Parts: sequence; C-alpha cells; structure tokens
Amino acid sequence: MLTRWGIIASGQGANRIAFLYYAKYRNPAIEDRVLLLNTTPADLRPEAPLEQIFASEPELRKEFERIRRRRVCIFGRAPSGAGNNWVLGEREAMDDYDSIRRYIADLRLRSSDVLLGITTLGGGTGNGSLPYIIHRVRRNPGQGLERVNNFLALGILPYDFEGPQRHFNAICGLARLLRYEGEQNAALVILVDNSQVERVLGIRRGQRAERYHRINQEIIRTIHLLIAPSSRWSRATIDIADYYQLPSNIGTVHFTPCLSLGNDPEVLSLEAMLESASGNAMAPVERGTGTMAYIVVAAPEERVTGGEITQEDLEDVAREWASRHLAGEGVLRYTSLVAEPGRSTVDVLILLGGFSLRGIMEKSLEKYRRFRDSLGGGGDLGSRIDLERVARLEEDLRRYIALTEERIERLRSGEEHVHLREWGFSDL
Repeated sequence: MLTRWGIIASGQGANRIAFLYYAKYRNPAIEDRVLLLNTTPADLRPEAPLEQIFASEPELRKEFERIRRRRVCIFGRAPSGAGNNWVLGEREAMDDYDSIRRYIADLRLRSSDVLLGITTLGGGTGNGSLPYIIHRVRRNPGQGLERVNNFLALGILPYDFEGPQRHFNAICGLARLLRYEGEQNAALVILVDNSQVERVLGIRRGQRAERYHRINQEIIRTIHLLIAPSSRWSRATIDIADYYQLPSNIGTVHFTPCLSLGNDPEVLSLEAMLESASGNAMAPVERGTGTMAYIVVAAPEERVTGGEITQEDLEDVAREWASRHLAGEGVLRYTSLVAEPGRSTVDVLILLGGFSLRGIMEKSLEKYRRFRDSLGGGGDLGSRIDLERVARLEEDLRRYIALTEERIERLRSGEEHVHLREWGFSDL
C-alpha cells in the first residue's frame, strides 16, 4: 500500500504554497488532503501573487475557490488575527483546537500516513500554531483523529533584511518545531531561507516584485520530489520511516533541500547533476558539515526502463558525492530513483541534514537579542511573551546545536573507526 500524504498549511504564505502545490501537481499521494489554517478570513483572499497566476492560468481560480469552500479552517477569536505575535497565534490554536482537530480528522489520515506542516517562521499565525498542532496531533490527537507520528514540518525563514521581531519569531519557532515542552516535536524539520533561495535563483533588484512567486515555485518542486519516493514509479523507495525514524535515533532532525532541476540527460551525467544540486542549498550551509542525506532523482521513465539510468548507478554516484561533500565516513545516506512517465528531463533533490546551524543563527541572533531585550511586561496575559519560556526555548536550541556540532566533529575526526579497536581490529 502506497504511503498517503496530507498537507496542513498555517498562515498566509504557507496557504499560498500549499494551494499552488495541490493545484499544479494533483499528486495522487495527496489527492485532496490539503488543509489551510488561518486566524482571519482576510488573509485567505487572493493577494497580488495569486492574482498574477490566475490571470495566466484562469482554471486555477476555480480550484482556489473549491479549496476555500472545503479545506479552510479559520480558528481563534481575535478579529484581526495573530499579527506578528506567535504567542497569540499559539494561544488561538490552543483555545480553538477542537475546530482544528475536526478539520484534520476530515482528511482521514491513518496512523501510517504522513502529515507535512508548512509555515513561515517570521510571522505569528503559522509560527505560533503549527508547533503546537504538531505536538497535539502526535501525542494526544483526540476523538476522531488517529495518532500520527509521521509529522514533518517545512519552515520558511525570513529575509535577511526583515525586522528584529520576525527574526525573534523565527528562532522561537525553530526551537518549538524541534522540541516542544522538552520533547522532540516534528519528526523532520525542513528549513528554507528566503534570502538564500533568492541568491541561488539570481533574483536581481529589478525582479524582486516576482520574488515570492519564484521562491514558492522552488518550494513546491521540493515538496513534489520529497513525496516522489512514495509513488508507484519509485525504483527504490525511501520509506517514510527512513524520513523520520533514523534522524530521530541520532538526534538530527533539521534538513534543507538542495535542488537541480530540468537537467538534460543527454548533456549532463548524474555526477554533474548531484554537484549542481549541492551548490543550490536552500539555507546557509557550511560545506562539509552535513551528516545525513536523502537523494531523490526523478528521471524519464524510458531512460530508467532502458537501463541508461539505474538505481545502482545512483548509489555509486551518491557514494562518491557524499565522500566529497559530507562530514566524513559514517554518514547516513539514502537514495531513490523515480521513473516518471511523460518526463523528458531529470530533477534532483538532495535533502541535506545535520549541517551546522551557524549560518542560520548568525544572520538572526543579533536581531533576535535586540527584540528579546526590548520586551517588557506589557500586554494582556493571552498575548504576552513569557521571558522565562523564551529562556527555556533558548536552552533547548543551544542543546540541539551542541549535539549537532558534536556529531559533525566526531564524523570529521574519524572517531567512528576508533570503535573497531574495541573489537580487536588494528588500524593497519
């Protein structure tokens, strides 16, 4: 039985991404299991980026209206939504969780299926609600909703130029996606950095009006390739258990996508495609710090069935690629070749995990501290940011970063081989 996926998108930016993915790909692994969450109906109106798409693809407007009628949950009681206050977004989700739970239950997911949560980490609604919803669904789903352990999260980090509150939100959101109330939360956290993707795409100043659309296109292609090993065209399946059990076992749950799309197999080798993908990380990654990688290659069906591209070839290429680009011997590496009918080019996704979070933290910490230090005791109890809780989130994130750095150094130093001596093997 093929793995079924569902998507829960909370907040305006995430709603747009989830809708575009559903409308453009019509993936049988998803069917119509898409849920859009928000705290204000105004945020679900088609804003400028969607209106531009509807103008060129008018059939998508009908799909949008259908989704709005059947797969939208407006939760909470604040008439103007959560704004940029993640505490208020979380409180609204807590107070109105029964409404959210009923919509999730209507997706009819089994315990063996997968939920992919999407949020922008700089805002209030999604950043506030999604970590809490993951926590509740995984540990205490409630009546009519099965316990779903396979809850992955895709968090979109704010632009470098955005203000201190958004970077404060992002760090608090990342900490809560990784751990919630002292326990691991999402089984896998996939990070996409807006500014990094803009740099990879080469978006110039004069093109910035279309930046959101182009970045969203990269994200929905990532989602498609992430789900591809669950399809009937997969030659070697990265099982959903591989996505969540193994990272959890080693304490590494953060990843970022690296993409190389539209490759001509007549011109480029698999080696060149993986090299290209590794240079297109969607978050700041220090070379040689990755400790895990999932590699998905979607190729034309006739080239796979004709033996021009094989799973064995992919394994060999991936092994060589990992030896050059990852932290050292002992990294975990999984590959999946997908033979898609009707495809003429090759797409590559490297889901790179366990890399140093230094690049992400460096760009956000100064602004985070500036906003944190400006906080006082004002505001009502429902929306006030609890500085003691913020300190706990900081400690959780510090511990996670320390474990990540320790594993990187252990792999780089070759300590994995030292253990052979304990079993009587020499180093010769």
